[in-house]
Amino acid sequence: MFTTGSKLLIGSSVLATVAAVVYGITQNEALGIVGLVSVACAMAFLAGVNMWAADSNLSALDTTAVATSEASDDPPGASIWPMVFAVGAAAVVLGLVSQQSIFTIGLVILLAAGAQWAVQAWAESASTDSTTNAAVRGRLANPLEYPLLGAFAVGGIAYALSRIMLWLSKTNTIIAFVVLATVIACIAFIFAARPSVKRGAIGGALTLGAVAIVAGGVAAGVDGERDIHVHETIAADSALFCDSPEHFEIDKGASQTVSTKSNTYTISLTAAGNLEFDVPGPVDPGAEAISLPRSNANNIVFRNDSGEARRLTLDLGPAPEEKAPAEAAAAEEGHGADESHGDKSDRNLTCTSLVEDGGAQLITVKFAEPSFAYADDAEAYRFYVPGTEAEIDVVVP
Repeated sequence: MFTTGSKLLIGSSVLATVAAVVYGITQNEALGIVGLVSVACAMAFLAGVNMWAADSNLSALDTTAVATSEASDDPPGASIWPMVFAVGAAAVVLGLVSQQSIFTIGLVILLAAGAQWAVQAWAESASTDSTTNAAVRGRLANPLEYPLLGAFAVGGIAYALSRIMLWLSKTNTIIAFVVLATVIACIAFIFAARPSVKRGAIGGALTLGAVAIVAGGVAAGVDGERDIHVHETIAADSALFCDSPEHFEIDKGASQTVSTKSNTYTISLTAAGNLEFDVPGPVDPGAEAISLPRSNANNIVFRNDSGEARRLTLDLGPAPEEKAPAEAAAAEEGHGADESHGDKSDRNLTCTSLVEDGGAQLITVKFAEPSFAYADDAEAYRFYVPGTEAEIDVVVP
């Protein structure tokens, strides 16, 4: 049976086919032919669907069809998810040819919108009552939507606050958040003191505050972070700190005491400017070098009794990128102790912070190689105190 709709669609398909043939004969241009043939195929497909559905035609004499036919069902509710799904699909395609981050965002949007679209379509077919369908959807989707939306909202607000904090100076950050906390406390007190305030007003106030914070975070992020002073660290240039007796910023606030520890080695700088050491267990009489085990963490306490602020430095030999094999070092001509220790930039150094007179600090070190791995004494391990002549050789079996 050809219904009115199917007749119109079939006619449109035939007309597009004829137009494609005429256009191809007269113009001989492929793009136009492809377009008209595509239109003809689409119209033919829609005509077939319309014929299968019988154009939803009902007999005027069928009084029961008013309540039983598919045409009597409530139309599906308005939904934004198809459009969001299309945006996600476009982002996925764009991300495939541009950036991975765009592809990832598009994939997340695609999956979320697809799930929401599927749940809504399923819920709308649960019954003929739209209220019941909405309740069915809520029971299925709300346990997932509310926690995720809450997490996104809290995360977005927290990130916006972090951008604001990095934009403001340290003093203004404290002032701004004290003011913000005061405003929030006052609003909460007003709502608590007046129970008659409508829930819509409370929700509106919260929404307005969240939007203001997010907008402030966006503006602060676009403007950029404040200039943050980079503090010096030993890792940045160990030779700069460890080979100097001067006071650096990293030395500020350094601890000057060490709690009681077991199995520690002690190195003391005396008032006479000499280094003395003590180890767990007996020490051989007349020993001039401290012996430390290899491949274990050695805890060494440095005590300063010299009367001036000093640091203890451990020379671990040549820096890894400068270190040569023992045979090559032994064969090198003119290599002496003074030359080896003269340029500290190619030495592997570690040290304590500056220790005040009477103070103590702990340094932990692990040796990867024994002492005999080096060709001569100039390459060996040693403790020394910058600015003095005090030093102790280290023997690592």
